This record gives sequence, structure tokens and C-alpha cells, in this order.
Amino acid sequence: MAGTDMATRILKMYEALIKGKEIQKIPFCMEHEISERTFDRDIEKIRSFLSEEYTGKEVQYSQDRECYRIPGRREQGELSILEVTLIVKLLKGEQVLEKSEFEGFMKSLLSVVDRGRKEYTGDMIHRESMEYETNHRQVAFLKLFGDLQKCILDRNIIRLRVKKSDNNKENFIFFPVAVEYLTSKFYLLGYQPEKEGLIAFALIEIESFQMTFQKYEEGIAQKYSYQEGKNLLKNMQEKRRRTNEAH
Repeated sequence: MAGTDMATRILKMYEALIKGKEIQKIPFCMEHEISERTFDRDIEKIRSFLSEEYTGKEVQYSQDRECYRIPGRREQGELSILEVTLIVKLLKGEQVLEKSEFEGFMKSLLSVVDRGRKEYTGDMIHRESMEYETNHRQVAFLKLFGDLQKCILDRNIIRLRVKKSDNNKENFIFFPVAVEYLTSKFYLLGYQPEKEGLIAFALIEIESFQMTFQKYEEGIAQKYSYQEGKNLLKNMQEKRRRTNEAH
């Protein structure tokens, strides 16, 4: 049986390398019914092409993994060790998640990490999880965040229960339009019926909420802008800073 023709073979090899896949010589030779010398010539053709096109990419042989690959290339959807480390450090520093939520998030990250660095990344994630500290008064942040996001996407009117500074509680109807982040805090932004202007509450101030299964008008969602929300949160934080300094 004749082996795969050269053009098809090289295209398959090139496509695999560009997508971040690793190519092992013996299995590739057996699959395409070619000799190791032919394989070496194919690899050199791809190396020459990449060099002549000034792509900045280079096919290298990994001695420990016994395969050919283009360093830095990954399967679509995979995260690099640098990307994962950045996410882990941010979540660990902010400590908005319960420990169980943090550990679950870490498992999800590990499932999409660059396969070539999975063992190293797993060790790093394990160390960070062991060191993770949580505020035991926290609510399940991811559930609250996810439920609010769904209400925002569906334009669901909610009945909000908020903790006040005097330890009292306040209940009211609310039209949620966004959840934004600023200076170590997440905020729910939205509007109250028959009241003017955007309102914001820190998620840690929200004791609970209930869906009313009624939708607010699309125009309410459209009038919100990220810049308006950002300015509101900055003004709120500045006001609180001045109040704290006065006391």
C-alpha cells in the first residue's frame, strides 16, 4: 500500500504544528507509511518555509518528550502557564471566593492548561490552594454572581434585600443592569422604579434576592453605560473614604 503523498503529508504535519500539537516521529511514519529519513526531510521543508516567511516560529525537537513541536503554540482554548498563574494570583489576592469555590475554579483551570505544562501547573495550583485563606462570613460568591448575571441577561426584575450600615435590612424592587468590579469589590448596578439615576450596591451588602419572574423594559438596560457605572463607583468610594477620614 502506497504511503501518503508528500503534499498531503506535509500539509497535515504543518497544520498539526501550527495548532500546537506535538508530532512523534515513529507513530507519524507508521500512520503515513514513510521512512524516518522521509520524515526528516518533511520536517526540514517546514523549517525552511517558516524561516523564509519570517514568521518567528521554529520547529524544535523536545528531547524529554521525544516529539517535534513549535514552542509557544497551544491547542485552541488552552491557557499558558503565564495566563493561569496570573488568574490564580488575582483570585488568591482578592479572596472573593470561598475556599471550596477557589479549589473548584482551580480544577477547571487545570483542565484547559497547556498540556505540555500540566504537571508543573498542577503543582503550582496545589500550592496556591493550600495557602488560600477565606473569609468565613462570605456567601457563596460564584452562585450569587452567576444568579445575578442570569437576571441581568434575562432582564428579570428582582426583589433585593440589602444590609444597611446600622445593621438594619432594606427590601425593594430593583432592575439589575450590570455587575462591575472596582478596587477589590464587585458591585451590582441598576435602577429602582420611579426613581431617577443609577444605583449601586457592593455584593457583600446583598443579603439575598428573589426573582419576580417579571421583565423590565429593554430601554432600561440600554440606557446604562459602563463609563456611567465606573464614575458612580468612583464617587461612592471617594465619599466613603472621606467619611472614614472624618471619623
